[in-house]
Amino acid sequence: MSCASKKYLSLMNKVLDQEATEQEERILYEHLANCVECRAHFDELKYSTDLLCRLAHPQLPAGFTKSVLAQLPPEKRHAIRRWGSRHPVLAAMAICAVPMSLVIVGARRQTMQSRDKNGYVLVKVSGDQT
Repeated sequence: MSCASKKYLSLMNKVLDQEATEQEERILYEHLANCVECRAHFDELKYSTDLLCRLAHPQLPAGFTKSVLAQLPPEKRHAIRRWGSRHPVLAAMAICAVPMSLVIVGARRQTMQSRDKNGYVLVKVSGDQT
């Protein structure tokens, strides 16, 4: 299909899937009336779609899904993820405890560095002249 505009291929698919609006269908059919090459391509697509719709859908046994899933290899999960999924509250507490302990340690070090020789915390207030 060497038509100048490839938008018609998208319209063909929308029409065959019954997703096109009336205006889109009208635009496509007007183009197909004038373009022999696009018309031939549309007819091939329509024929293929009709053949696919005629195929018989196989009837699967009732336990087919369970039997397929049972044959799959066991899922390999990381030990930490497995523990976290079994103990979500403890995992959340551990995730929060690590950053909080780092903040506390950092604040403690900063406080210890700003003490004078008598052990008092030195605080600088804006407007202080000393």
